[in-house]
Amino acid sequence: MASRVFAADEPAQPTCTFGYVQGLLGQNKLTPRRMAQYLTALIEQHGFPAPLPALVKGGTLTTGVHPRSTWIRAAVHAWLDGTLPPPIAATLDQQAFAAAAMDMDARAATLRLVGGRDVA
Repeated sequence: MASRVFAADEPAQPTCTFGYVQGLLGQNKLTPRRMAQYLTALIEQHGFPAPLPALVKGGTLTTGVHPRSTWIRAAVHAWLDGTLPPPIAATLDQQAFAAAAMDMDARAATLRLVGGRDVA
């Protein structure tokens, strides 16, 4: 059962949700309960960042993992960057660079000079 996608999963947001982390780790087939166990083990055994404290019943804060947990996006990505073998990380960087270059080229093609002169 895949988790829902929330507005916090937008790249511009500083935080990301349980479902975003689940997808990022390629664990979409795990139930939310099993995914919470998996994330707890990653936190305890492999230094994965803990979620932000959440307010639970009774007005207390918890950093335990649950389906409504949120993480600092940069911390999650930094952890992933540190766990990928260098050749794979380099390949992903090259792919991101190529995609960004294609995007910039496509946008540059639509630019028009304002107040300039025509070149004949």
